Amino acid sequence: MKQRTGRCVACIALVIVLAACSEPLVEPRAPRTPTAVIDRYNAIVATAEAGDDLLMRARAYYDRGNIWFEQQNYIEAIADYDRALALDPSMSRAFHNRGLAYALLKEYDAALRDYAQAIHLDPAYRRAYENRVRLLEELTASTPDETLLQQLADDYGSLARLIPEAEAPYRYRQGLILVRLNDRTAAREAFDAAIRARPQHVDALYERALLHYAVGDLNAALADLDTALRLSPRAANAYYARGLIRHTQGDPRSAIADFGQALLLRPDYPEALIARAATYAEQGNITAARADLKRLDELQLDPALQPAREALRIRINAP
Repeated sequence: MKQRTGRCVACIALVIVLAACSEPLVEPRAPRTPTAVIDRYNAIVATAEAGDDLLMRARAYYDRGNIWFEQQNYIEAIADYDRALALDPSMSRAFHNRGLAYALLKEYDAALRDYAQAIHLDPAYRRAYENRVRLLEELTASTPDETLLQQLADDYGSLARLIPEAEAPYRYRQGLILVRLNDRTAAREAFDAAIRARPQHVDALYERALLHYAVGDLNAALADLDTALRLSPRAANAYYARGLIRHTQGDPRSAIADFGQALLLRPDYPEALIARAATYAEQGNITAARADLKRLDELQLDPALQPAREALRIRINAP
């Protein structure tokens, strides 16, 4: 399990599988020699335009759009996808690929509209879900738009159903998004599903423990953290969280031991230093509390933690 401060926010690597069905790659490739390739597809388009088969003409535009895309000419790619869709509006892949092109041009609203239409036409279109997830993750990384976050959570749920072998990571990621939405019940259900799919999913156990702790179910939280630490005994954040629970349960000695273990694994863990110093102070061990405060003063502290440090300083009457 990766080490974290406070809540664990782990990210999973989503594999975007795009090389099939003559669809372009998500990431632009190095351009091929363009003229000969495009000339061949121009000839195919010209032949299709001379005939009466509208679907064949749509396919010719679609295929040429993919070549433009591979050559990173996204404007021309979009123009050909437009032509294809005007002739055959049921082409889910044309909507999807046009969405990719819009995303690479940073026209995100247009990209989301096209992904939505691709999924509407083909509700089992995994690639469209994967690329919409990719875009939504980017858009919500710094701006927590609730509508986009809910769509992202729903998409992770859809991917978990469509790709059963990847249910655990998708449900785990869904749970993290639902936590951001403050939907604790749905988040816990997502973590439950992740753990059912992979009982040794340490990060899901940790996140579920935090949810149990938040609603006051200390025994359930402790059970999840105990399991997580058996599976990942070097998880400093799990020791820290378990220390908080043991402190809340009125077991300061065990709490101090857990905070200490967290600090052995991660000596610059400011939350653990604050928690252990405060617990020492409660027990009357001012010398130990001041030693932890001294270590804390040597760290580059997050501004959000500075009030806790100053409150601790006043409490133990430290300079």
